[in-house]
Amino acid sequence: MRTNRPCTIAILADDLTSAADGAGPFVERGLRAVVGRRRLPPEEAAIVAVDSGSRSASAVQAAGRVSDLAEQLASRDVFYKTVDSTLRGHVRAELDAAFAASGRKMLVFAPAFPGAGRTTVSGVQLVDGIPVAETGYGRDPVRPAQHSRLVDLVPSSIGNAIILDATTQGELDAKIAALPDPESILWVGSPGMALALAKRLAPVQVASNLTLAGGSEILVVVGSANPRSHRQADRIGVERGVALLRAPVERIDDSKSILRDIAQAAARRVVDEPCDVVMATGGDTMEAILDGLDISAFEILQELEPGFPLGRASLGNGRELLIAMKAGGFGGDDTLRRAVARLRACDSVSERVL
Repeated sequence: MRTNRPCTIAILADDLTSAADGAGPFVERGLRAVVGRRRLPPEEAAIVAVDSGSRSASAVQAAGRVSDLAEQLASRDVFYKTVDSTLRGHVRAELDAAFAASGRKMLVFAPAFPGAGRTTVSGVQLVDGIPVAETGYGRDPVRPAQHSRLVDLVPSSIGNAIILDATTQGELDAKIAALPDPESILWVGSPGMALALAKRLAPVQVASNLTLAGGSEILVVVGSANPRSHRQADRIGVERGVALLRAPVERIDDSKSILRDIAQAAARRVVDEPCDVVMATGGDTMEAILDGLDISAFEILQELEPGFPLGRASLGNGRELLIAMKAGGFGGDDTLRRAVARLRACDSVSERVL
């Protein structure tokens, strides 16, 4: 590793939540992180994460976007390519493109995220102990997980690849810490790998000092049809200063129009109310909201919990907006309630200070 300046880290993701939660663990350890949508962010930081938006594209389009962005990010010290822990998306095509453009010598593939029940045993990706392609993620109507064996997703063009098993975060941490010369590796994984890399590359954890203005309004937007997201929304209950917008529980044929309508309603609320925090479940949901607000880049501030990052964006009029996002199927039933409570605690601190 270079020692004459701080380590710079590139994160390339196929959707927005992956870009943000890939950066979160590094921020928790004192590094500044900025996220760009479809392009590199205009600001420089130790951590630069980019959402290629390729999960919803065709395989050919995904490979092209990843190749272009990987080439732009290749000069950074460490290169981390995120993949969904349930292996959805164009994983094989994107690994092929990213490896070629990054100039790295070895690929390390470790998509385990034990904290969320995603483990890797004998090279097979499991969700709560079941091969991922045999779970509901294998029946995803938009981008299903088609493979459980990781070797099936490693392109034949990559001759030097290591697949890591892991059933606990500690096991993953140890295996990643033991690999030499991290600058020569294209690191490929999910939030579990981000946690392990952050511990290796930024060993000092720091405390967050986030405060909100007293009386801050929180808008929670559930755009995902995943039943887990709706159970999480139910747990929030009725609380002063918290508004909830949610998609129908049942999957419908015209899901794109539902997502568009709910994102437009959220964007209007941010502009007209205005609210101070938008919390969204589902990468597509936050993507659509940010499109409506013309936000192309933001900074990551902290993690509300692992895999649930909180960021700060600027609106066109200069007003700041806090944005929190997580994958639709991620977290326990109390995840949203805990996130709201944590933000409310920051609000209370601010009121006491004032």
